[in-house]
Amino acid sequence: MKKPMIIILIVLAIIAVIGVIGGILFSTLTKEKDSITVSEFYNRMQEKGYIVQDAKSQFADYDYVKQVYIALNNDNTYQVEFYELEDASYAVSFYKNNKAIFENSKGNSSAENNVEGKNHAKYTLSSNGQYMVVSRIDNTVIFVKVEDAYRDMVKSILNELGY
Repeated sequence: MKKPMIIILIVLAIIAVIGVIGGILFSTLTKEKDSITVSEFYNRMQEKGYIVQDAKSQFADYDYVKQVYIALNNDNTYQVEFYELEDASYAVSFYKNNKAIFENSKGNSSAENNVEGKNHAKYTLSSNGQYMVVSRIDNTVIFVKVEDAYRDMVKSILNELGY
């Protein structure tokens, strides 16, 4: 008689754990993230010692690109690009296009991660000695393509920025 009761309790505990994990996952995916402004990107990256440059002129032919800033690390070995686009629909297209470019560059040995939420998406790929990230929140996108050696630095900065 005790054995069926223990089995029932175990099953109920498993169901409860699955429910909690599912709730956390659902909450994470449906939670909106806050984007940062161009000036926040500029200021934060300068505070970290990056050289930040306005690169809008490189995209003058694209009306939907409102602002672009490139942050170069202090020895110019890599950069982090920040784009403000006209609206979220342009940002989604920009994100998907760059994600597809990254996916097409995959080598035989690669590691990738893709997360999509209510107003955000992030795709990362490590392949052929490079670490690539395209991350979107609302109408902003961060783009990074660096040597694998800089992966941890880039991850840290993107986490601080919320991307």
